[in-house]
Parts: sequence; structure tokens; C-alpha cells
Amino acid sequence: MGRPRPVTVIAVSVALLTACSSSVVGPTVKATGTPSSQAHQTVVNCATYTGHRYEACFAYVWNDAHWSLQPYYKYAHSDSIFAFLKDRLPLKYKGQALAQIQHRTANWPSGTNIVDGPHIAILQADSSLACNRAVLVTREDWTVISPNGAVLYREQQQVHTVILHRVPDERFRFGNYVLHAWVVYAIYNSRRDIPVC
Repeated sequence: MGRPRPVTVIAVSVALLTACSSSVVGPTVKATGTPSSQAHQTVVNCATYTGHRYEACFAYVWNDAHWSLQPYYKYAHSDSIFAFLKDRLPLKYKGQALAQIQHRTANWPSGTNIVDGPHIAILQADSSLACNRAVLVTREDWTVISPNGAVLYREQQQVHTVILHRVPDERFRFGNYVLHAWVVYAIYNSRRDIPVC
């Protein structure tokens, strides 16, 4: 089978981001935009082959936030048989981003938490294969509740600037497509003007 055309790969990535728009944006969207307008904005910002921007967006929303950070928040100090899922975090978060998350959760109580989120809209995206780096500006909602009902962490419509590094030698298959891994190196709690290279 030949190499997939860029348009096909982008279409698959955009279809996945669009299909999960209620999950990506969530029902907690405030007056800053409706779920459909934020999902549309995410697709507009990510649906480009240039610098593999679609790949960086997909990696951040699914591989990093859903696959790694969400289970970490749920099982940070749990003795559940599923607690091994928290071990994904250091695979997808490095440097400042990893330290920030570990510091945030250090004093959380024991037990399996309830996690609502992530609900992510990508407001701006830029990436470069020459630098193996991407800069995303996101708006995110997260709520983490302890087993006894205490709110451990909450973000509502929080704007972040996220720095990702592409891992050229790490790839994963999505059907017939091969995508590169992107790991999160820094997360800032505001919109910052950070050059991609």
C-alpha cells in the first residue's frame, strides 16, 4: 500500500476531532462561545498539513490529555487495580509540564477520583517539522473530585499556551496511517506569544 495522501490523513484527524466535539468542548461552555462554534474553531485551527499541525492537535487532545493526564488525575493516589494507568503521564509530559502536574497532585488524598474533562478547544495552533515543535493555545475545562466529594482541581474556560515537542523516532499506527508522537514540555496558564522555532 502506498503512502497516504496528506488530504486523507487530515480528513481522518479532522473527522475524529469533529466526531468528539461534544467531548472536546463539553457542555460547560460559557458565554465565550457555543460548543459547535468552538469545535469549528478547533477544526479550522488544526486542519492543515503544514508542519503536521493536525498531528500536534490530535496528539495533545487525545494522546496527551485524554490518554495520559485524565487517568493520572483519576488514579494519582489510588490503589485501584487500574492505578497503573497513571504511569502513562511521564511518557507524554516532560519538563515543566510534568513537574507542574505532579506538584498540583502531590497533596491529593488517597482514593480514586472522579474526573470531568478534559473539554478542550484549540484557539490557535502553529507547528514546525524543522524545529520538531508546536505551540497551541487552548481553552480547557477540568474538574477533579475526590471520593468524599471535595473539589481537588477545577478549571473553567482556562486559556493555556502549550508547548509540544515532536518525537521523530516514535510513531504509532492509526488504522493505515502512521502518526508521530508529540509530548508536552510546558503549559502556561495564559495566552503567550511564543514562537514555534
